[in-house]
Amino acid sequence: MEDDVQELFGETADHFGHEILALEIADDHVHLFVKTDPKYSPANIARQFKSYSGKHLLERYPEIRESYFWGGGFWKVGYYVGTTGAVSEEVVERYIEETEHAPE
Repeated sequence: MEDDVQELFGETADHFGHEILALEIADDHVHLFVKTDPKYSPANIARQFKSYSGKHLLERYPEIRESYFWGGGFWKVGYYVGTTGAVSEEVVERYIEETEHAPE
């Protein structure tokens, strides 16, 4: 499923003109570092990635919906957004790529 998430996030980025600078997929969450046009709000960007990928993942893996979601969506409602104003892009990329993200 990790390969599918990467593929679907790539398609979403291409469609909206976003550039994925770093992507780390853990068992229970995703870290995504995106460079994009400021015309998109963080909420809009999160919605774009989550809605497109979630729809297609549930189509590709219908057993997930039946087993875990009782007809609901793939992603949880919330998200976290940070900007690179206080740190460099390199610091964020290194964090995402080198940190082990084990479930808590």
